[in-house]
Amino acid sequence: MIAGACGVTYSYPGTGEAVLRDLNLVIEEGEIALVVGPSGGGKSTMLRLFNGLIPQFHGGRLSGTLEVCGRDPSRTPAREMATLAGMVFQMPEDQAIADTVEAEIAFGMEQMGIQRAAMRERIDRLSGELAIAHLVGRELATLSGGERQRVALAAALALEPPLLLLDEPTSQLDGAGADAFVAALSRVVHERGTSVVVAEHRTDRLLPGAAKVVRVAEGTATPCTLEEAARLEEAPAIARLRVGLGLDPVVLSTGTFPGDLSLRIAPQKPGKAAGDELLRMAGVSVAYRDRVALDGVELSVRQGEVVAVVGANGSGKSTLFRALVGLVKQRSGTIALAGKAAPDAISSRTAVAGYVPQDPTLAFYRESLAEEVGETLRRRKLGVSGTAAALEEWGLGSLAERNPRDLSVGQQERAAQATMLAHAPRLWLLDEPTRGADVAAKRQLACSLARHAAGGGAAMVATHDVESAATWATRVVGLEGGRIAFDLPVREALGFGGPRPTATAEVVPGALLPEEVSRA
Repeated sequence: MIAGACGVTYSYPGTGEAVLRDLNLVIEEGEIALVVGPSGGGKSTMLRLFNGLIPQFHGGRLSGTLEVCGRDPSRTPAREMATLAGMVFQMPEDQAIADTVEAEIAFGMEQMGIQRAAMRERIDRLSGELAIAHLVGRELATLSGGERQRVALAAALALEPPLLLLDEPTSQLDGAGADAFVAALSRVVHERGTSVVVAEHRTDRLLPGAAKVVRVAEGTATPCTLEEAARLEEAPAIARLRVGLGLDPVVLSTGTFPGDLSLRIAPQKPGKAAGDELLRMAGVSVAYRDRVALDGVELSVRQGEVVAVVGANGSGKSTLFRALVGLVKQRSGTIALAGKAAPDAISSRTAVAGYVPQDPTLAFYRESLAEEVGETLRRRKLGVSGTAAALEEWGLGSLAERNPRDLSVGQQERAAQATMLAHAPRLWLLDEPTRGADVAAKRQLACSLARHAAGGGAAMVATHDVESAATWATRVVGLEGGRIAFDLPVREALGFGGPRPTATAEVVPGALLPEEVSRA
């Protein structure tokens, strides 16, 4: 046994209710344990128990027995625990220490006294395996969220701890980055016998290699067999497709459908015609020092459209949104909002285009969620009477008095949406809104986007989650190297043969989602 918990119950300081109750779990050498469940259910708390952050940093009340490599993490010094249980947080910016990528990966190794030649070998090897070799000389502040996530993964793997604790490690990664991460993880598990506990909502790449699955919900951890896990709502699209067709859900290979299986694809409703233009970008370019981030972007968005913006980490998605609201200055080109030249003042631009950044905590300044939303309404001279309705729109009514910084990352995403969109801007700009989002939150997002578009608004949503985008997008714009690589209707972009096909589309041409397919 590498790690274990026996009868562990934990409550955060100042709360009467336990976040985790009677946790019992054994992690063996060289296995991957996948932790799934809804946002706020206790997944991140469970990971922090195993590296000693709880209770040594967070405090609170802890009972039961914890063990990692024969030591009690609740009593072992943090320096020693860092060599036993490496952790990558859900928000990699929270653990960044150095200024540059190379220094960040090297920092932990320097503290452990690893020889410089060995450090160099690990930096070179991991930067290659995680496809970040081209970033090694860059400053962390210039990286996209997904690029930072890969650097954090490299820093954790460089220490070669016997136990790795990963909190939503693929949430900001593009497809190639997620594949590279899973391949690197497989190598450390099989070649070095590293044990891994990984909490993740995007289970498609991780479930096939998991030795065990644990679902954590409302403070209770429930072990699942792989067959049970494949039937959960958090299961990958292919598993859900197979369940819907009455096939074995555990067989996750895309090439295992019976050849004589006859399928029916649900007919698609015709889309509504788009309305007036809310956004026009003409020849917009943005550069950071000598690096071009956007290069001659031409784009139009009309009422009723929900546009998914996709592309590799660092392709310019976040810069696109920041340029639209004036947070970065364009080097050339023009931007028009609702038919008028975009004003210089950021507050005037965000009155029309509400922007929710990739890091939701940037939206929080007050002590409660109700105060955050109320402040947005007051600042826009709308009064605070709409606070409750704004919170209910995003399923946050029960959290109104909670400090938004104390919420899970998935809840923080929704809290930022409620805060930054409370004044009802006509154009929504959402940067990675499904990061840390569970199935219910993704459904909530799809409903909110549909209502907004039907009411005459429009939205642009940057995402790596094409399965989610298939439920709400009307168009898909792909960025590559700061340029628009394609601009297509959703079924062309995410369908079979398109540039970003969903898992279902790859095995059932004509469908995007498992729910569209049935036996004939």
